[in-house]
Amino acid sequence: MAKKTVLIADDDPEMLRALTLRIRELGVRVQTVSNGLDVLQLSLTQPPHLLVLDVNMPAADGLTVCEKLAEDHKIPPFPVIILTGRSDHETIRRCTSSGAHYFHKGLDVWDKMKPVMCGLLEIESKTADAPDTSTSDSAITAQDQEPKASLPPKVLVIDDDPYLSKAVEIRLKLYGVDVVRAKNGKQGYWMALKEKPDVILTDLTMPELSGEALIRKLIYTAETRKIPIFVLTGQTINGKKDFAMERQLLSQQNAVAYFTKPVDFDHLLDELGRHINISYKAGSVRRVNHLEEHS
Repeated sequence: MAKKTVLIADDDPEMLRALTLRIRELGVRVQTVSNGLDVLQLSLTQPPHLLVLDVNMPAADGLTVCEKLAEDHKIPPFPVIILTGRSDHETIRRCTSSGAHYFHKGLDVWDKMKPVMCGLLEIESKTADAPDTSTSDSAITAQDQEPKASLPPKVLVIDDDPYLSKAVEIRLKLYGVDVVRAKNGKQGYWMALKEKPDVILTDLTMPELSGEALIRKLIYTAETRKIPIFVLTGQTINGKKDFAMERQLLSQQNAVAYFTKPVDFDHLLDELGRHINISYKAGSVRRVNHLEEHS
């Protein structure tokens, strides 16, 4: 079986060398480039399994590269890690909105990045021997991965209506569900790659990437093709559900439920319960009904 490939893009030769040594210890192949244009060219001809990307680079900065990768449908999708010395709010916001994993360069960055990288590559985090201090690895150190606590189910809500997605988030949190939100199809696609949700709830009519195109991309992407997809749409025919659209979407792999807005939350909750564990808490129904009246 061929090794998985990680592409590292950074114009700092010391960082490139240190990262290359650490990542090779995981048993994967490493390619390196020092500018953004090379990233785009290689992604088209030799797409990696994972991209580790600096922000400040010649030719094209890392954030712009990440956004172009999401826009170009000729480039196969793969997860992206942004590794940068910048920690300003706008940089972090753009990383999050493009679905990339953000890490700030520092002495402990490898400790934090290694388990995330292993999860994205779907490989085991090997217990490393004592670090080789003979290398110029001052920016990166290694530790064993800490065991993770049991996490609540996660739902990704993709809708350009912030009020609706926020209302769904508030209600689902009452039932022990972790919710992440995206405001359009492109952002939702990259958030799905990054967050690996248990269920995706998506609108159909959205800017940048429609819900139908999004569903096709999710189904044909190995990392997301097994995630159940719920459609929440205001698209109707003369005010009534578009049954032909419902049949078309539900005939596709992993599109499992179709709802017309305004959504019956109790019905939505019942359907979600078929795919994730929902914790019904005392008083939750009363609180949800109150939110229904004010949404």
